[in-house]
Amino acid sequence: MRSDYVVVERLPLDQEVSEIVRATLAKLSVASELTRDTHIILKPNLTYPFHKPGVTTSPRIIRAVVEAIKDYSNHVTIVESDGGSNSWTADEAFAGHQVDELCTRYGISAVNLSQQPAIEATINVEGRPETVRLPTCLLDESNFFVTMPVPKIHVMTGVSLGFKNQWGCLPDVKRLRNHYRFPRAVLAVNQLIRTRLAIFDGTWFMDRTGPMNGDPVRRDLLIAGEVGAASAACCEMMGIDPHKIPHLKLAMRCGLMPANRADYKCTADLDSLRQPFSLRRRPFDYLTLCVFHSSIATKLLYDSICAAPLHSLLYAVRGRPTDFKSAW
Repeated sequence: MRSDYVVVERLPLDQEVSEIVRATLAKLSVASELTRDTHIILKPNLTYPFHKPGVTTSPRIIRAVVEAIKDYSNHVTIVESDGGSNSWTADEAFAGHQVDELCTRYGISAVNLSQQPAIEATINVEGRPETVRLPTCLLDESNFFVTMPVPKIHVMTGVSLGFKNQWGCLPDVKRLRNHYRFPRAVLAVNQLIRTRLAIFDGTWFMDRTGPMNGDPVRRDLLIAGEVGAASAACCEMMGIDPHKIPHLKLAMRCGLMPANRADYKCTADLDSLRQPFSLRRRPFDYLTLCVFHSSIATKLLYDSICAAPLHSLLYAVRGRPTDFKSAW
């Protein structure tokens, strides 16, 4: 597959787009790495039990990728973990995004990673060992991992792009326990599961206060390529400096993402597609941000006898969510 090449295509409104995905995969020379026996893993962003524009990968794009990727292999599996703090199950998200229908129609599988055996796995990140707990099926059975994110502004991590989507591969519903070490941990996840290809559903982007409550922005774009290069292209389109995003800055230092615009090629003029996005945190987000970056605060808020009363106090100040808990 061409590692320095990013394909950007326009998506026609409300039409089937599997042929566009097929053409995109051909331009990336994906066939050079795949056989009928390759076990392909698809990881959409299903951080809600049904599709929300700018929040989750749309059923239309999931279906198009399945139809196109089935040309290459007989073994395709869609994966997701349960929502944070048991807010919803991956099975509910599969049903809400029509994945169950795809499994029946195309003979593929859907796997709830939170129900799979998992082990501690370690890999070096910038010369230091980093350990994360991952499902064994991703470590031992996956030959070609495809991430399918939605380009978002994120109130905790700055942006949510190609690398961030794999945070949902951690099977523990208390993933937030690892937030204080997020940049190193998320890159460890990506290296251990060998994220190979990113296909961004750019039907909607998310501005302002993602990942869940920002402003959906319709762009009708498909962005695909090696995960680092495709993420860099999304940053260009969103007017985001990746050098100011901690986990992307670390990815560049580790050689997982191009450090400069000249280090990858793109089929589109990214300057003409640029639409500036900006992070605007609400007052309460700053308190959450402090917890996000502190191992002590994380333990106090989620793994101590103080957890329940502290959450009650926070809900009293912020207001309890009306439908689902936050999945940060």
